[in-house]
Amino acid sequence: MTDRLRILSISTMFPNPRMPVHAQFVKQRLDALSAKADLIVVSPIPWFPGEGYVPRYANRSRITSQTNANAYPTYFPKFFSFPRVLKPLDGIFLAVAVWKFVAAHRLKDSIDVLDCHLGFPEGFAGALLSRMLGKPYVVTLRGHDINDLPRFPVRIRQVLFALRHSARYFGVARALVNEAVRLGAPPEKGFASTNGVDTARFRPTPKEHARKTLGLNGASRYMLSVSHLVPRKGVDILLQALALLRTAGHTDLCFIVVGQGGEEGDCEADLRALATELGIADAVVWAGAVHNTDLHAWYSAADVFCLASEKEGWPNVVLEAMACGTPVVAHRTWGVPEIIPRQDLGILVGTREPAAFADAIGVALNQAWDPDRLRAHALENTWDKVADGLLQHFQAVAQSGRPR
Repeated sequence: MTDRLRILSISTMFPNPRMPVHAQFVKQRLDALSAKADLIVVSPIPWFPGEGYVPRYANRSRITSQTNANAYPTYFPKFFSFPRVLKPLDGIFLAVAVWKFVAAHRLKDSIDVLDCHLGFPEGFAGALLSRMLGKPYVVTLRGHDINDLPRFPVRIRQVLFALRHSARYFGVARALVNEAVRLGAPPEKGFASTNGVDTARFRPTPKEHARKTLGLNGASRYMLSVSHLVPRKGVDILLQALALLRTAGHTDLCFIVVGQGGEEGDCEADLRALATELGIADAVVWAGAVHNTDLHAWYSAADVFCLASEKEGWPNVVLEAMACGTPVVAHRTWGVPEIIPRQDLGILVGTREPAAFADAIGVALNQAWDPDRLRAHALENTWDKVADGLLQHFQAVAQSGRPR
């Protein structure tokens, strides 16, 4: 082994030239880790014949095979994946694609640890690759691989197989580790390793300046959401909450919606129609997709950040808002209470009902928040600290030798 650890990170969730704002939380973790270890990132892209003619998948068919935009080599090999019908085989096809990549680039002797992001398909692929390459592997659970996949019997069995045979596995929230253990994963291998926040990128900006820069009305009050525009994110709930609040007297309140559709779907047209139906179309700002480097201005411009997602592992948007000194109202789901452990840091909503969110947002708008305290909490969760903890785990795994 060289002095610096050599890691092959495998993640189907990673920004690429066609989707630059996709999965920034994975990239930021690997950016921080690359300062402490030698890193190669392989982000396999699902592929099936004729996908270019399917609007939902056409974009990914144009992704280049590699990029030099990062501080580490980054590759995007294709792997066969047929939606729905053959989905349980994704892990096998992914393993084959990565094995071919490693062989083509003669990397086998340049890898100490396989770093697999998501239990499925990466985790199951890692279990197969570990045997093919003779390298230990770790798995990171990020959310839906534990809180959603149990309804898919074959895939959840593959995830549990991967966790049982891994050197270690991590949950971006303790709640995910606990659920994995409840489902049958070995508790002694499970560790919490949260996401972090780039506190240099996400920094407070004077509200008046941020609003002027973004062309927002300085006299209005703003609630904000940042997410893909897909049903599970609950933007429709927030639109309904806004309508209730304006009816109740918050006539100066507006809603900034940052984001666009993704591979899960695109409900922007339905959301716009809902805003019109509710009579609040003029009070909604549709900002579209915003690069991660520019988000701080939107957070700073808002009076309150809102998250009504059905399920989240460790939503980085919460810490990003707090790093900008903006209070948060969020659904109490999975890892969110771990990010907001006290009432002076935000408000947790127990149910995904518009009235409940309207009540919580109303309280947040009337409450005196301490922006410095919010940012100080975010500073406790930097990516550099996350990378330090992960490096210790990876070094221990590498030193333990080859898998059995």
